[in-house]
Amino acid sequence: MKISLFLIFSGLIWLGFWLGLNVGKISSFVRSPRLPAIYLPSAGENMTPKQLQEALSNKNFTFINVHTPYEGEIAKTDLFINFDEMQANEKLLPQDKNTAIVLYCKTGNMSGQALSTLKKMGYTNVRHLAGGMDSWQKNGQAVLDLSKLTEQVLPKDGVTLPVNWGGLGPKLVAAGVIDLDKFTKATKLTDEQKKILSQGGEMPIKIDNSNSHFVVNVLWALGLAQKSLVYDEGPLGKEYKNKAGNFASTGGWTLAKGTATNYLNKFDLIPLTGDQQKKVGEIAKNIYRPCCGNPTWFPDCNHGMAALAVIELLVSQNLSESEIYKYILGFNSFWFPDNYLTAATYFARQGTKWDQVDAKRVLSAEFSSAKGASEVAKKVGPLPYANISGGSCGA
Repeated sequence: MKISLFLIFSGLIWLGFWLGLNVGKISSFVRSPRLPAIYLPSAGENMTPKQLQEALSNKNFTFINVHTPYEGEIAKTDLFINFDEMQANEKLLPQDKNTAIVLYCKTGNMSGQALSTLKKMGYTNVRHLAGGMDSWQKNGQAVLDLSKLTEQVLPKDGVTLPVNWGGLGPKLVAAGVIDLDKFTKATKLTDEQKKILSQGGEMPIKIDNSNSHFVVNVLWALGLAQKSLVYDEGPLGKEYKNKAGNFASTGGWTLAKGTATNYLNKFDLIPLTGDQQKKVGEIAKNIYRPCCGNPTWFPDCNHGMAALAVIELLVSQNLSESEIYKYILGFNSFWFPDNYLTAATYFARQGTKWDQVDAKRVLSAEFSSAKGASEVAKKVGPLPYANISGGSCGA
């Protein structure tokens, strides 16, 4: 017992001696900028899970997830900003410094630090969820994992139409709409894709992460060449009849033999009745794409013409409008993944799952036009779980 006390006493003496010798190093380490200062919010700056739940039922504040890395979020979140990047993302924050803001992270530590930063930036009405998402879940509330949205918006198995390629590829090649040599040089083809263009077959028309470029190009050629009410009564046949070759969808199609406009609206590749043509036109008026400001009724870019071809194929199979909108949304999602992951995030934060959204609404100007997609992106802010680029309008 005496030996133990002696050893403890001797150890304390040596510890004190060592601390005295190294006090400068210890002070420097404590002051190191690598260690974030711990901010303890005041009682008035803390929110309990119950208080937050009540506030969300009649939400009148900006709700920001600041946890990094992304580990989920609470429904009705407005933004995701890393806790230590508040100043760098000031443009995403409310311009009015008196706006009510509620922050949260996983445990309350990061949100406390972000709260301190916002106060230094001049924000006067900031609170945070004490205990973070951990306390929220312990209180019986759910946390959303939006990282799973990628699999929902861009399924690994892709989107398959209830239509086969059949003889469309060889017909487009034979007509000259597709110059096979040019196409092969522009697109690295798989053996199956070569067969689709040279021989045709009963392969279903399918899009996924690996073939979206091939699919948009073939459907672009098909949409260009197919006879359509869209070209007779739409802007390309009316206002821009004498300038039809000046658009990305026409002048931009460089994979034909000769001039693309020689093939515009020329072939009955997809048999359609008069009533079916009218149905194509009505649906085309409601479908936009994030690269342009026009509906498919005015297909002035490659994705517009490709979408028109999909509409025509599906109408020829007598599918319902709701089914057609869902298939088009699937194809648009692979052509513009970032835009539709953003839209899916917007809906998820409002409590609507991606498989429950109204596809016609998502394809409308509100979400799918260039302007609409931009406005949604402003509301959602940076995606915390994905960074995928979209498509272009070139062959």
